[in-house]
Amino acid sequence: MRNEEEIAEHLTADIKLLEKVQHLMVKVNIRSDNKRDMLLGAFSRNIISHFASINILIDKRLFNSAFALIRIFFENVIKLKYMYYKMDNQKIETIYNANTWNNHFPKTIDEMVKEIDNFLDTEYYSNIKNNAYKMMNDYTHTGRNQIMRNFSETGFTFDTNFDNELILETLKTNKVLFKSAIVVFLESIGLKNGFISKDEMDNFLEY
Repeated sequence: MRNEEEIAEHLTADIKLLEKVQHLMVKVNIRSDNKRDMLLGAFSRNIISHFASINILIDKRLFNSAFALIRIFFENVIKLKYMYYKMDNQKIETIYNANTWNNHFPKTIDEMVKEIDNFLDTEYYSNIKNNAYKMMNDYTHTGRNQIMRNFSETGFTFDTNFDNELILETLKTNKVLFKSAIVVFLESIGLKNGFISKDEMDNFLEY
């Protein structure tokens, strides 16, 4: 029962977090000739959409669909950071105008997380990739875990059996990933150019 209460608390808190982010983002203007910032804004909007969708689906107990989005959400966070931190201006110009990105990002997520971790002097993203990415793929591509989660614990009925600890841990990790991505937008464009204040930034980081 306690886990269910914690899940409800996290969902409520995430709604408030999304409201805070939306309030800050509408203050920010991006010059259309700044392709790096334009792409950062687009990736950020995508991340907001995925984060909100996962929370809505969990709230509606549509766990299979929620978990199918987690890999997409994670990859969006990684591509945002790789694009903003690792691509030079020529590459930014190329992908902004390209019809496809098949050959412009590294071929594997492993390459991207390693480069991001080296740049940020952390192992955080590599740890997530190494510990959870295989399972993310399973849920996204209708693998065994995605299907077997439709059996009740007794095995006699069809019902979702995503345990509360898994859901709670997923919500916690998603929130950290979400904030780690959105802070790039808010700091690099919003705070840097005076669209949002340091107090507003601190309030976001502390929430």
